[in-house]
Amino acid sequence: MASAFRSGLQHRVWRWHFIAGLVVIPFVVILALTGSAYLFKPQVEAAIEAGINATASREAGTIVPADTLVANALAAHKGYVLKRYVLPDGPDDLTAEAEIVGDGPARYIWLDTHTGAILHDVKSDARIMTFVSRIHGTLLGGNRGSLVVETMASWTIILIVTGLYLWWPRGVAWWRVFVPDFSVRVGRRDVWKKLHGATGAWIGVLVLVMLLSGLPWTQVWGAGFTRAKALAGLKTPGQEWFVTLQSGDPHAGHDMGGAALWKTGSDADENAMIAEMGEMAAAGISLQDVVDKVVPQGLWAPVNIQPPRGENGVWTVRAMPQFRPRYETVHYDKWSGDEVMRIRFADQNVADQTVAYGVAFHEGALFGWPNQVLGVIAALGVVMLSVTGGVMWWKRKPQGQIGVPPMPEDRRIAAGVIVLIVCLALLLPMAGVTLFAALVLDTAWRAVSTKR
Repeated sequence: MASAFRSGLQHRVWRWHFIAGLVVIPFVVILALTGSAYLFKPQVEAAIEAGINATASREAGTIVPADTLVANALAAHKGYVLKRYVLPDGPDDLTAEAEIVGDGPARYIWLDTHTGAILHDVKSDARIMTFVSRIHGTLLGGNRGSLVVETMASWTIILIVTGLYLWWPRGVAWWRVFVPDFSVRVGRRDVWKKLHGATGAWIGVLVLVMLLSGLPWTQVWGAGFTRAKALAGLKTPGQEWFVTLQSGDPHAGHDMGGAALWKTGSDADENAMIAEMGEMAAAGISLQDVVDKVVPQGLWAPVNIQPPRGENGVWTVRAMPQFRPRYETVHYDKWSGDEVMRIRFADQNVADQTVAYGVAFHEGALFGWPNQVLGVIAALGVVMLSVTGGVMWWKRKPQGQIGVPPMPEDRRIAAGVIVLIVCLALLLPMAGVTLFAALVLDTAWRAVSTKR
């Protein structure tokens, strides 16, 4: 009886693994390919920067003040305001960059620091790596697309776990999970099945780490993680993205908000907010004053400078290298130029620090090119799983039918399995929501089929 029950459980797991796999395959291939491309963001952007730098003036001369550079950029796009100014990466970088926002699409502009001329001007979301990132994070679908990505990532985690459960050898040596016996073939799908299972065994853990380290970016899981930190009393210093810190006006308060080492806010929402605020007031220290304070500090590039938001905001400087443990944020008083707050990696709580290392690994920035290679291996493994899984389905399915495995005769579900499902639904909420919806639809379909 126990053996029959285990067989029924395995059949049930196979059924859901099959259904989820068919749905996830097209999405996960897109995410794997765009993710592997994004791993090489530093190299791609360095090549683009080199091409633009080649058009800059080579004559030695006075450096154009940052305020003049920004004024030149804004003059080319009436009604726009500065979102951020990016310092040159070093002495050999002859350009500064400015991102501006307004009624139209946000623009990203490269400016010659010796002449003030605009060298390159593109829509922000048309930049190659920005476009790849939008596909990877939202499938070009905004917040709704982000929910789809989170759902597919959550189900891929479940697919990896259930796939390892289904593939684990029973009655043979454990190492056969990694090296199946291709000399023995049972049916026309057997080779594809062994390729599928062995691939999952070899890269399963790596893919799980990649997927789990990407969850902090997601809407539902990311928001839940933030709430969990708050409940655990894990406070963070200042605010990393939507800054509410105020300058030292005698009539203003000082809201120290929360911070994160990764971005979960919407670019569109942030751009709209900045554009609505309009141009910053002329009073107070200038952008060049902030540049003069920042350059001698030798912060890790790229260094972004964000102007004050509202009448009494603060200047915000962010060192944002791809290796997130090197992040550093400094706020300066708009009126006096005094440093109001400095946030380093060491100031973050242990949860944010741990996740930051995971995010750096996810982006291929934790330990150089070997990290990038591991990311590519994980992506190729996911594509291999998708291809072999698709071929297995195509060879198995009856003509004109999808070929979903039938429900097992023994439909009992052990209490432990129910607890596991509930835990997965809590840990991966988008998977839980879609699983509940699928169960309702499946039950309704079987009820209608039985009546027929």
